[in-house]
Amino acid sequence: MTERRLVVIARPGLSAGFSLAGVRVLEATDGAHAGERLEKLIEEDRAGVVIIEESLHQDLPEETSRTLRRLSLPVVIPVPGPKWTAESTAHEYIVEILRRAIGYRVRLQ
Repeated sequence: MTERRLVVIARPGLSAGFSLAGVRVLEATDGAHAGERLEKLIEEDRAGVVIIEESLHQDLPEETSRTLRRLSLPVVIPVPGPKWTAESTAHEYIVEILRRAIGYRVRLQ
C-alpha cells in the first residue's frame, strides 16, 4: 500500500507558512503552472490530499480539471488566499496570527 501525503500548491508569497508547518509545498505562479504541478503529482501517485490556492484552482487548464474529476485521488481542496486591500490589513492579519500562536496581543511598529 502506498503511503499518501498532504501537498500544498500555492503562490510563492503563501508557501512559506505551509513549509514551516512541515507540509510539502509546490509553488506555482499561475493556473498553467499549478496544472503542471498537479499532473506531476498524479504521475507520482503519492499525494492523497492537495490543498491549492483558490485563484490557482480557478485558472487550471480545462484538461487538468477533467483529469481531476475522473480520479478519486488525490482529493483537491481549493482554499482562499488572503486578500489584502491595504497595508494595514496585512499588518492586522499578522498581529492576529501572533496573538493566536502565543496567546498575547503584540504591538508591531
